Amino acid sequence: MKSTLVSKIHLPIYAEGKYFAFGWLSNAGLMLFLGAFIGGLVQGVSAGKLFQILGQTLVKMKASGITVICLVAMSAIMSHSSMIAVIAKGLVDATGTFYPLVAPLVGAIGTFATGSDTSSNILFGKLQASVADQLNMDKSWLAAANTAGATGGKIISPQSIAIATAACEQQGQEGAFLRSAMPYAIVYVIIAGITVYCFTAFAL
Repeated sequence: MKSTLVSKIHLPIYAEGKYFAFGWLSNAGLMLFLGAFIGGLVQGVSAGKLFQILGQTLVKMKASGITVICLVAMSAIMSHSSMIAVIAKGLVDATGTFYPLVAPLVGAIGTFATGSDTSSNILFGKLQASVADQLNMDKSWLAAANTAGATGGKIISPQSIAIATAACEQQGQEGAFLRSAMPYAIVYVIIAGITVYCFTAFAL
C-alpha cells in the first residue's frame, strides 16, 4: 500500500534510484519532539520558551552529538566493509566447538561498535545461525547468546556513555564512566557465555 505520509528525499550519497524515506508517523525522533513540545504547551510553557530551551540543549550537547554522529559513521563503515564480520569470523575459527563461550562476546562487540542491541542482532544474527549449523547446535541458543551479549555490550557502548554524560552534565568524563562500567560488562558476558556453553553441551 502506498503511503502519502512518507517523504522520499534524494541525496547525492545514494545511488541512482535510491532515496531516504522519512515517515511522518513512524519516525521516533519526530514523535518525541512533538510529544515534548505539546506536553510543554499543555503545562503552560510558551512556544518561544520551548524553542529557547531546545537551542540551549543543542548547544550543551554539541560535543556529545558530534561523538554520536562519528560513532554511527564508524559503525556504518565497519558494517559495509565487513570489518565486524571478519572479527567475528576470526573468533569462530579460533574457538571451534568452544564458540558458545564467546558467542555473547560477539553480540557485545556488535553493540559496542553500533550502540544498538538491534543493530548487533542484525549484524550477527545470520553469523550465529551459520555457526550453529556448522556445529550442529540449536540456533535459538546462539541467537539468545547474541542478544544477551548485546545487552552486556550496551553497558559500555560509547554512544550510550556519551548520552549519559551529557544528560548528567559530566562531559569529558566518558573515560571514567567506561572504566567503571567495564568490570560489570565483562562479568555479565562471561556468565552469559558459561550459561550458553553448558546448555548447548547438554543439548548435544
